Amino acid sequence: MSLALDRSKSRETLPQISLLEEFLLLALEDGGGEFDNVPEIYLSCGVAGATLMDLALRDRIDSDLEGVFAVNSAPTGDAILDRVLAEIVAEPKRLSPQEWISRLSPQAPALHKAALSELCARGVLRQSDHAFLWVLKERRYPIVEGQERPEAKRRILALLYNDDLPSPADVALTALANACFLFERILTPKELKRVKPRIEQIARLDLIGGEILRTAQRVNMETRAAERRTVIAGLAGNVMEWYDFGIYGFFAAAIGAQFFPSGDPSTSLLASFGVFAAGFLARPLGGLLFGHIGDRLGRRAAVVSSVVLMIIPTLFMALLPTYAQIGVAAPILLVLLRLAQGLAVGGEYTTSMVLLVEEAQPSRRGFVGSFAPFGALGGLLLGSAVGAALLAILPERDASTWGWRLAFFSGLLIGLVVFLIRRRLPPDKKILEAEQARKSPLGEAFRTQWRTILKVLGFTLGHGVGFYLCFVYLSTWLKEQQHVASSTALTLNSIAIFAMLIFTPLAGALSDRIGRKPVLIAGAAGMALFAWPLLWIIDTPHLPAILAGLGAFALLLSCNGAGPAFLVEAFPKHVRCSGLSIAYNLAQSIFGGTVPMVAVFLIKITGNPLAPAFYLAAASALSLAMALLIGRETEAEEAP
Repeated sequence: MSLALDRSKSRETLPQISLLEEFLLLALEDGGGEFDNVPEIYLSCGVAGATLMDLALRDRIDSDLEGVFAVNSAPTGDAILDRVLAEIVAEPKRLSPQEWISRLSPQAPALHKAALSELCARGVLRQSDHAFLWVLKERRYPIVEGQERPEAKRRILALLYNDDLPSPADVALTALANACFLFERILTPKELKRVKPRIEQIARLDLIGGEILRTAQRVNMETRAAERRTVIAGLAGNVMEWYDFGIYGFFAAAIGAQFFPSGDPSTSLLASFGVFAAGFLARPLGGLLFGHIGDRLGRRAAVVSSVVLMIIPTLFMALLPTYAQIGVAAPILLVLLRLAQGLAVGGEYTTSMVLLVEEAQPSRRGFVGSFAPFGALGGLLLGSAVGAALLAILPERDASTWGWRLAFFSGLLIGLVVFLIRRRLPPDKKILEAEQARKSPLGEAFRTQWRTILKVLGFTLGHGVGFYLCFVYLSTWLKEQQHVASSTALTLNSIAIFAMLIFTPLAGALSDRIGRKPVLIAGAAGMALFAWPLLWIIDTPHLPAILAGLGAFALLLSCNGAGPAFLVEAFPKHVRCSGLSIAYNLAQSIFGGTVPMVAVFLIKITGNPLAPAFYLAAASALSLAMALLIGRETEAEEAP
């Protein structure tokens, strides 16, 4: 059975513009010049189906009950179609149209981009930022060989309201539009109801249209399910890892007193935060280790092993004897356990970012990627909530002496659940297939991406300083400077983190609409300008003012919801885990994890409780500059 019902008129009616290009013009919004209202999976399957339909119309391929096969391997002169034709010719088996649509759909972004570039080169469209607009205002194709061909939308709409016999090309376009729900966008519900029988009549003349619809529905369900699994796995891991880090930060004073006893409380606190920073010093090593694993063995192997490495020190920290019990061995063991946790987090956060962004649909990368910081915030919020609950339930003396150990035991339970979830993630077949061709992704990252690594390091610095200053150190700062009760400080901190938890996915979703850079630039510029005024507002004895200042910090920092997609897209896939892990973890270890210690030091030498604000403003200014310089390496550009 043929791919199309009738090709007798195909040569005389075949447009100079390809069927794929006409399909994209039909899917293009009239006003905005974008494709936002077309479901991405359906658009991708439509692009794949359009290439098959066009090859059939050009008498290059046909199909029977056994599948699609080539009948003429001569080039068509169209680079996109010839690429697909070559793949069909090279395939030894006869695959069904549905199998070919599934196989070609991952290439759709590259095919899509190439077709739009060709339309711009021919003078049909012009690009304006992310939109594509018609060059000729009357929305028609340029005159070809002295004859004007009406553009696709006019032809198809006219066809729906008459009984003319459609050309094979217009049958194919109608089937594509029907399969990809374009008529629901083009027509009003009343008009669609009127012409629906005619649409179905025409669409039945082309067999591939039905295959596109069935394939798109299946792929859509599979993609959504895979995306949900990935989001849960990435989110849960970050909750667990950052819960443990948060608990340590929130109980830093109690831990300092038990493991670093001193007559000066600020000295014990400084030593405790020094151990906190020590965990961050191990992050670059963790980034190197797990980044290498992620690029060589797959993202799943990296995120599973990082969770295992976090579970073990969490258990031992809950059981660790104090200085009074075993002497100097206690702080030494504490430092070693923090180093192990730092190794785990160094691989966890960046690899989960890569996992989330790569598994998301291109139009949802900002939103899906935002679940990496969302999970980290959720972990800190959970740690803050557990800390506040322990301080509220237990006498402060008991909470400080042994209550914090209960929080670490809870982290152990979370870690076991995360491990079970991540074991169910499928391996990355593309990474495993390319393993032998890439002996040292780490070396290649340093050799080819060192400029990007430096830019990402500078960009990450501002958010790292802001995050750890506002949501790890400030709870201690409020107790030390404003004498706010520990439970009250943790409650205020929890409210601010919860606000950031809400805003972060919204920022990621917004970046899918307007781009990553505008969102990130707004956050970095706002932090650079308002760091000192907001800390000045917080430096009051009035709880509403403190909460307002923390809320403003949360809003600015939540702009980093666009950060994961922005950073992942900055590196090519084959060295993505390595390059991102190196840059991100160096910034966090040198400048992020040391924030509490630097803040204490700045206040001590200046006598000014607002001194940390200037450090934050300078770091944010550097992030702003790097956000403007960092480029983008998209999946479409990497596609074969």
